[in-house]
Amino acid sequence: MGILTTVDLAIIAVFAALLLLYKVVRDWYGIREVPRRIDNQAADMLREEGYFVQARAAVKFIDFAIEGRRHRQKVKADLVVRRGLKKYVVEVNSKDGTSVRNADIRRRLLEYQIAFAPSGILMVDVDTGRTKLIVINNRRRLVTMLALAVALALGAVLYLLAR
Repeated sequence: MGILTTVDLAIIAVFAALLLLYKVVRDWYGIREVPRRIDNQAADMLREEGYFVQARAAVKFIDFAIEGRRHRQKVKADLVVRRGLKKYVVEVNSKDGTSVRNADIRRRLLEYQIAFAPSGILMVDVDTGRTKLIVINNRRRLVTMLALAVALALGAVLYLLAR
């Protein structure tokens, strides 16, 4: 009972490979556009604050259907950064265009939340050097935790059946 068999090691390896694949696919930013010069300035500023720049001019797509017709919406983030285990989408502005009272900014924030599923959205004003953190409360983490619990339970059942 204390020694792992070849089947046990194979099952553990498969779960590890699936977890790694999920991490790679979840954060894949294969489509990128050319970043603006101001985005590079913001990236340098955030790097100094301890963030790791994961992607510049990252593009993701939101797929939806209206009356049965499929539509695809492109969502472009200026930057995607990480600090520890948390991922942030960065909206870079010069001037004072970072007010969430602006309807276009609010819509863009919601698009970022849906497309990138970040822990928060950083609004960076390069002219003043200020960074604002916006956190949108949603239930995506709860759903992710429930999916993880179901996967672990299924893995345990498969493990017991394979023994």
